[in-house]
Amino acid sequence: MYLRTLLRTSTAPRAAFVLVPWLLAYSGNISNWITTGYWASVTAQSSFLLGFIAPACAACAAWEGARIKRSAMLGGAPSRSRLAIAFSVLWPVMLLGVLSVVLGVAVSASQASGLPRWSSFVMLTVEACVVVAHTTAGYVAGLTLPRLLAAPAALVASFVWMAYPAAMNNPPWLRQLNGHNFNECCALDQVPDVRGFAAAAVVAVGVASACALWINLHGVLRLLAPVSVGLALVVGCVVATPMGYQAARPRDLAELDCRTGPSGICLWPEQHGAAKEIEEWGLQARRSLEAAGVRPARKVKVMTVAPRPGDVVTVMAFSAVPQDIPSCARTGQWPGSQATGPVMAWLALTAGAQPQDLEGHYIEGDVHLARKVRRLPLAGQQRWFHRNVATLTGCDKAPDLAPEHFVAGAAL
Repeated sequence: MYLRTLLRTSTAPRAAFVLVPWLLAYSGNISNWITTGYWASVTAQSSFLLGFIAPACAACAAWEGARIKRSAMLGGAPSRSRLAIAFSVLWPVMLLGVLSVVLGVAVSASQASGLPRWSSFVMLTVEACVVVAHTTAGYVAGLTLPRLLAAPAALVASFVWMAYPAAMNNPPWLRQLNGHNFNECCALDQVPDVRGFAAAAVVAVGVASACALWINLHGVLRLLAPVSVGLALVVGCVVATPMGYQAARPRDLAELDCRTGPSGICLWPEQHGAAKEIEEWGLQARRSLEAAGVRPARKVKVMTVAPRPGDVVTVMAFSAVPQDIPSCARTGQWPGSQATGPVMAWLALTAGAQPQDLEGHYIEGDVHLARKVRRLPLAGQQRWFHRNVATLTGCDKAPDLAPEHFVAGAAL
């Protein structure tokens, strides 16, 4: 079949007129979830669009399968194998899917910096495998289901498989099997978990192989197709079970550079372009906290590639508070929870954050209380802080947040 004729008769070009504008319109929502400057995050978040791409390909392939079935081409004397016939009508659909996956990354690529790493290319390869699996499954649906039912059934079944596992609480690892959970990754200190790649790839290859067997075989031999799917699901489940909900794992700390200067801020490779500013802001915040009698952590990580001064100041301030919450916070009443907002707001203001930097991050009343504490003499502020920060790590102390209770002991 001539290329011009194929593109004229294929459903893929027609579907592109709907799918591509939809992806471009929806990609604006993804930008809010991306860790700016980090390629792994850009690629992972763009995989959210796979939930639309795969069903579109499945529906197109089902339509092509129904056309082949209606033409009775497979019942005549074979001059080509059934797989060759399937590929001849499916490659435009697969091409649409793969190009749509690449488009999803391309529209967000401006938010990345530097060159992508191997994990981004592996992720795109796995997504391409998912596209092929849904395409072949849709084609089989077109060959087996009634003509008017095939495309809608393939569309709905594909969409449910891509969307529903993420909505399930149990088992949590089920979401790793469809290749749509990469969008749970990645913060700057995370990388995609290779188990997620393996689980999704095994299932996708298993489904595509099963469809190829079903297309090419006859009679009892077609039972190999469900066996292939079952085996792929078993292997995928074994690989995915240790992951739970998570699609990411901690990044190798060998990449973290903690020799930046006296601020104690450690930088990931993507942050070195802003290293001078980060060090300057971090050092100012550390000195401000130490002057107030507060000791920040010796080593501090900033979680954005190009942070603003307020981001660095806030991270430095929060490092002075223990990160582990007490057991009572998980099982019952935690008195110290009332002190969390005011203490954090006071630390941020003490480190040099501006009140406007705290808007939207804290309750207005907590910021107002922290500003009142800041008007106390230094000794009174220190007593207020040490009295209330102790309640954040224990279950037997209630906070005392009233600034006036610490005026009398303000003078040393």
